[in-house]
Amino acid sequence: MTTEVPAPSPLAAALQQATAILESLTPSQLEDLATGRGRLEFRPARSARRPVAKPPIPAGVDVAAAVAEINRLSTPADVADFLIRNDSLFTVPVLKEIAKALGPTVAGTGRNKAEIRRDIVAGTAGFRVRSAAMSGGAWSK
Repeated sequence: MTTEVPAPSPLAAALQQATAILESLTPSQLEDLATGRGRLEFRPARSARRPVAKPPIPAGVDVAAAVAEINRLSTPADVADFLIRNDSLFTVPVLKEIAKALGPTVAGTGRNKAEIRRDIVAGTAGFRVRSAAMSGGAWSK
């Protein structure tokens, strides 16, 4: 014959936790609590945030191939045209993955397609054009 042990009531469980907290206090803290110079405070535990799942990259989209093509293009207009031509494939999550894969010169701050495309253009061919202008422009005299 087995007897089932009932689950502790919420009051009993709370008393066990309160006792454990009180036992962890120093004698000075206990005295302050007993005389009213201190108090216990209830705070709900913070709930753990669940990580947000990344939307999957659609089938048929090759991020590595897109990065290679963008790196091959030499002007900001060419990069912008490439991104616009592939607009139906390059969703916001895909553009964010492309931007991340392109490296540190591409800002990851865009919130929509237009902003992410702008960041990709500015951080790839735009960055190369600006760098070339600075190094080969007025400085070369």
